[in-house]
Amino acid sequence: MIKTLLLAGLGAPAWALLGVIVGGLLNYMLQRAQFKHNKDMYYLQNQSKEQVKEIIEELLNHRSYTDRTFEAICNRIGGYNENEIRQMLHEVGAIKSSRTDGPGEWWYLKERAQERIENKKAKAKG
Repeated sequence: MIKTLLLAGLGAPAWALLGVIVGGLLNYMLQRAQFKHNKDMYYLQNQSKEQVKEIIEELLNHRSYTDRTFEAICNRIGGYNENEIRQMLHEVGAIKSSRTDGPGEWWYLKERAQERIENKKAKAKG
């Protein structure tokens, strides 16, 4: 009898409020799980591209070479076409240039532009 009085005593507004709270909590938990799943899927789908960018940065940050030919970069990377590799070069901050001492396109990191200029001046003098 006490149970019936407690349930009957809540009234319609209280039950509606309880339904909204429970529904809100369920929605929050489902959205949180969906967000985590989407984040993990994005990481897995882009993992190989991020590793290729690391390889490109490693090549372009070599202490002895400020410039690399596009051919040399492509030789180290497989599974991507030339335009995709060029896109990744731009994403890591590389700049395309041409040189008189070799055919094709050359790439260097914009952070190393000053070092590149100094190397060219040193070669011209000596």
